[in-house]
Amino acid sequence: MKVWPFFRYFFSYILRAKTRQRLLFIAVVGLFLSAFSLMVIQGIMGGLQKGLIARSKAIHGSHLIIFEEPTAESLAPIKDILIKEGIHFYSELETEVMLKSRNFVAPAKLHGIDLDDEKPEFLQDKDFKGLVMGSELAGKIHLQFLDEVQIIAPGVTDSIMGEVPRFVTETLSDYLYTELSEVDEFEIWSRVGMVQNLLRAPGVNQIRLFGAVSPEVLEKVLNVPTQVEKRHLSWEKMNEALVWSLNLETKVMLFLFISMSLLVAIAITSGLMIFYSKIRRDLMSFWILGMAQKQLVGLCFKFTLILSALTVVIGGIFGYITLKLLEGYGHDLMPDIFVERQLPVQLDFSHIVMSLVIPFGISLIFSYFSFAHFRKENQSFVAIVRSLG
Repeated sequence: MKVWPFFRYFFSYILRAKTRQRLLFIAVVGLFLSAFSLMVIQGIMGGLQKGLIARSKAIHGSHLIIFEEPTAESLAPIKDILIKEGIHFYSELETEVMLKSRNFVAPAKLHGIDLDDEKPEFLQDKDFKGLVMGSELAGKIHLQFLDEVQIIAPGVTDSIMGEVPRFVTETLSDYLYTELSEVDEFEIWSRVGMVQNLLRAPGVNQIRLFGAVSPEVLEKVLNVPTQVEKRHLSWEKMNEALVWSLNLETKVMLFLFISMSLLVAIAITSGLMIFYSKIRRDLMSFWILGMAQKQLVGLCFKFTLILSALTVVIGGIFGYITLKLLEGYGHDLMPDIFVERQLPVQLDFSHIVMSLVIPFGISLIFSYFSFAHFRKENQSFVAIVRSLG
């Protein structure tokens, strides 16, 4: 006897039979929705995380070369390598300071930019006659355009003034809004000369690299001899807390989804147990026609696997199509208060695999429980036929 007529019979039994089990049909729909929703959730969450990482890298750079102390030596050999490789970069003197405006005080991170280097994209059109300040930081100390602010360096003192921390006064010449709260609330940019004057430290202490940088180029840069020791930090090392929180967010999302999928699994178990009890007489008919009992029981389990796999694949396909429609035609869906006005999509092969494997795995485990119970109760069709007589 061919296998396909057997499967076709039971597919039609589920869909058209008068005694079809609505609970099993609900379980199949739930399995479809599980694969569909997991595909969509992972795609949108991946897009949101990718957007956050891209904005952060645009500000902080993808790599950072740090000198152990400010150095005034020529960094031309390092810059020549970066220019030759087509890597965007700028050198800076970075320090932590305190800002004071009237009675308002706030901590900040001050970046002294060497304007001889190529300015990064987010600073291209900014006015460096004074300070370029994060918008939230300016609001925190009630600064307006062209207001004066004191920049205090607590770690650098003037002994002639009785160990008073050094400070300079600058005007706010431009605002910066990056959509990153940790930048807009804490960071400011200025000319490197002003920061050198504040710290009494000639030179720079960092070089920020932007874009993709190959390990070979990094090795060349780090192997250039310098008077001051230097080290390298990738964006992931600079933002370990953010990377950890994004990974935790993904894991928690998967855990919650698996927990909710257990409700679908309960429906699968109950529906299959009822379904197996309804088709028991049909199985005996196949057995009487000459089909081996072991083969019948095995085909029942294979039918369950095919039904689950087909449902999950269809759900995944519909989820993928939905993401493509959102990516291509999803106009401004969110109000202005949100950073992402559109729903970004980022879906890679691992997301697709998880969207299919997790629902199918849950279905496989609980389907096997139902199948094992059915096989245990139907060890011999002969006994069932005698009980009917």
